[in-house]
Amino acid sequence: MTFHFALVDDLLTREEFDRRVEEVMEKSGDLLDEPTAAMIVVRDLGRAHVKIQDLGKGSSLACFFGKVVSATSPREFQKNDGTTGVVADLLLGDETGQVRAVLWDERAGATAEVEVGEVLEVIARPSQRKGEVTAMALRKAACEISCVMAPDRRFLPPEPVPELEARVLELGKVRTFARRDGSEGRMLDLIIANPAMISRLVCWEPELLAGIDTGSMVRIRGATLSTKGNGDEYQLDGKGEVSLLEKEIEVPVTPVSQVPESGFTSVKGVIRSAGPRRTFTTRQGHPSAVRNFTVSDGSGEIALVLWGEKAALDIAAGDEVALYRVEVRTGREGGRELHAGRGSAVVLPGGEAGPVELEGLVIPTAAGPCLEAAGECHPVAGEVPVGRAVRLRGVRVRRTIHATVVEVRQPDPGPVKERLARFRAGLRP
Repeated sequence: MTFHFALVDDLLTREEFDRRVEEVMEKSGDLLDEPTAAMIVVRDLGRAHVKIQDLGKGSSLACFFGKVVSATSPREFQKNDGTTGVVADLLLGDETGQVRAVLWDERAGATAEVEVGEVLEVIARPSQRKGEVTAMALRKAACEISCVMAPDRRFLPPEPVPELEARVLELGKVRTFARRDGSEGRMLDLIIANPAMISRLVCWEPELLAGIDTGSMVRIRGATLSTKGNGDEYQLDGKGEVSLLEKEIEVPVTPVSQVPESGFTSVKGVIRSAGPRRTFTTRQGHPSAVRNFTVSDGSGEIALVLWGEKAALDIAAGDEVALYRVEVRTGREGGRELHAGRGSAVVLPGGEAGPVELEGLVIPTAAGPCLEAAGECHPVAGEVPVGRAVRLRGVRVRRTIHATVVEVRQPDPGPVKERLARFRAGLRP
């Protein structure tokens, strides 16, 4: 009973749950046992068992059946607060796919009591990591499940890649993160490609990429390859090496008219229409943004949707654009759409970067802050005070000014006082 009540404890009290279970049993003439009646109550409340492929699509807790494909022994680790934690995981499968169920601390010992091939009923909370859940409770189930018993590639250990030649399509910014021991680390991610693949590479030592820029041809040694939720991903640590190549590496693209119905593709074209940038809050409570376009290459036209940081890119109608590893989805009206987010590369024509100094008023727009100066609106990247007159110095790349120095200008009251004096004079009899 406690096992099933955990699925609906946000909907009703334990007393109400027990009452409904007893009611179901009475209506069946006591033909149903308590666990079966509890499952019916859970189902009636919209929290029935789901397939592995549907985990994370509904409530914050989910119940599913899974066959044990593999299990790890409990292992200790050091928590950020200095205490010792324990963790273990089970790889579970059904006919729709596989999922890693992670068991923490006192629950980790349960992996020693299960065997490969057994079927478990699991209550779990979906993780932010795709293909992973946190197991809250589990028990052995008397049912049969058909599934592939070989672990999916994304659950296998990273595969060493001795050498890789690729073109850098997109270079991210250096980001910091907190290690488990409390120290600060640095990382940088980029999108790399060659005729055989387009993948994300995470470099845990950004210094390895000194002198590397978007468009560079590189040789990478000492990387590892693993499969994540969005496809293959390379990892590179301090033992790796990156060097420039002299040769050109071309990345193939697909004509818009030949874009498949689903999966991932790469296209080149011209932006025909550009909608405003719209902000929203994700289910995890994080701010994000989206922007809609149409793109054409002469063979056809297709909708394009940019998500997150890519929605803030300096793109307007008439711009040429190259889109790599964008996902093809079916739009609300049934047509195909290209979606670019994490793991995709959006390449725009390079513009000559030059210094700029302007005075004007910072105004808000749907695409972000702009500087209104001499009747023109200039997109601005950086922290600027909206609604204030400023003198701005920085570097212009394409249409956007990347602000380095922002001086707030005090408004001149002279013209306002003069207009006010004329207004008052006109009121005199």
